[in-house]
Amino acid sequence: MTKLPASLLAIYGASCFPAFAADLALRPPIQPVAYQEVYVEEEPLWNGPYAGLGGGYGWTGGRGTISGAGSRGLNYNGAIANLFAGYNKQLDNNIVVGIEGDAEYSWGKREVPTGLGFNGEIGSDWSGTLRGRLGYSFGNALVYVTGGAAVANAYIRALNVSLSDTIYGYTVGAGLDYAVTDSIFTRLEYRYTGYPDQKVVDDLASAAGATAKFKMHTHAVMAGLGVKF
Repeated sequence: MTKLPASLLAIYGASCFPAFAADLALRPPIQPVAYQEVYVEEEPLWNGPYAGLGGGYGWTGGRGTISGAGSRGLNYNGAIANLFAGYNKQLDNNIVVGIEGDAEYSWGKREVPTGLGFNGEIGSDWSGTLRGRLGYSFGNALVYVTGGAAVANAYIRALNVSLSDTIYGYTVGAGLDYAVTDSIFTRLEYRYTGYPDQKVVDDLASAAGATAKFKMHTHAVMAGLGVKF
């Protein structure tokens, strides 16, 4: 093996260095990589339509008045089944506004003596409301107040004969919706519903030469489960 003198190696290395330096000079400089954070605006939690079902208990008081015959008050309490649907709009300041409608079936009724050897039954078994809602979002919790128009039936039944009429009123209340997931929420609500004094079974009463009036109010506590779409 032939050994090259150190002086020759030095000359060879010196001759290669300019070419290596020129090659580095021709390469583009390495640019730093810029990272830009991207923010995706999330849809507000309570925005959009929803529907659900619930149940609870109602304490109802009613008073019927027949001209010339006086008046009588009765209480008829019972369980309630409830279907509801609505739409919410959550504002930038966490205020939530919305509209909701519901339909209820009630088992509240009471037997009353007729004085003719048999009993009658008095009660109200269906009702519905259309309400506005105003609330504040604490993240997963939505605290709200609600109020609007209400409609229900009032009936008296005896010997397979039923007399009923539709009555109109108002409802106010407050509640709490809690989001378990992005699409499922639970609910706890209290409402007071009042039906002011108004004529009922007017045709029958007029035929008897009298006027029949009825008023009713209900305190209700309900729990529910809803789905957001």
